[in-house]
Amino acid sequence: MTAPLRRPLAVLAALVSVVIWAVNYPAMKIAFREISPLAFTGLRFLLVMAFLLTEALVRRERLVPPPGARGLAVVLALSGVGLYQWFYALGLASTSSFSAALLNSVSPLIAMLLVVLFGWERMSPLAGAGSLVAWGAVALFVTSARGPDFGSTAGNLMCLGAATSWAVYNVASARAARFLSPLGTQLAAFGGGTVLVLAYTLPDMVRQDYTRLSPWTWAIAVLSTFLPLVVAFRLWLGAVRTLGVAQGTSFGFLIPVLAGIASAILTGERFNAQKVLSAAVVLAGLALTRIGRRPDGADPAR
Repeated sequence: MTAPLRRPLAVLAALVSVVIWAVNYPAMKIAFREISPLAFTGLRFLLVMAFLLTEALVRRERLVPPPGARGLAVVLALSGVGLYQWFYALGLASTSSFSAALLNSVSPLIAMLLVVLFGWERMSPLAGAGSLVAWGAVALFVTSARGPDFGSTAGNLMCLGAATSWAVYNVASARAARFLSPLGTQLAAFGGGTVLVLAYTLPDMVRQDYTRLSPWTWAIAVLSTFLPLVVAFRLWLGAVRTLGVAQGTSFGFLIPVLAGIASAILTGERFNAQKVLSAAVVLAGLALTRIGRRPDGADPAR
């Protein structure tokens, strides 16, 4: 690939990734009309693990992390898949697609707090102000959210649990770059995490009547496995490596916006002034936090 094309293609890859992730929110809501959220989650991870194991064998990738990375692999498995998918599936099932996407988007705020606590970065005044604005809006959104347009408070809190789990995964995966390849990191997270996912999804998978699922639901299950978990993951990783962490991850702010548009089109989700205003304040706070972040001290990815 020629140098002049690398950045434009990386931008395109980042945009394709956020579109896939955004559309996946309402797509899964449609699937949940016919299949249990946990059965759907278990099915997705059986499919993706079959794909990843096949790919690893073809590429002769190491299946078991090296001794020095096994503790980190456990953290990746729990935070990136095992716990995250439980919060994500049940949270999405109990709230609106837009609310889930918006609350999951605060993951960078939690990751920033973690790296500040670990001493890897310092929080600038602007980043601190943005964080306070965003968290204030999130608190208002969760406590005032009522009815089908907003989802349940319990569902919204579970989405915040998913955001917290994903923040831990992002910090841990940066550390894992010292020991594991990108595919190795994904195998560590999905391999161990899928064992936990199957432990809590198996009862629902056994009870599910698969003969009643429409072709559309089967199509969503397959596409929701390979597009978000394989295609978007790889495109996103390449985009961040080319554009840098700050610029690359800034495209993530588009996910709630695109998820809202996709939800309105695919599921008829409605938006009122309170919902739009709350989202605008959260995203403004996230933007201030991103602008105000300044790396200081050791970079956990090095």
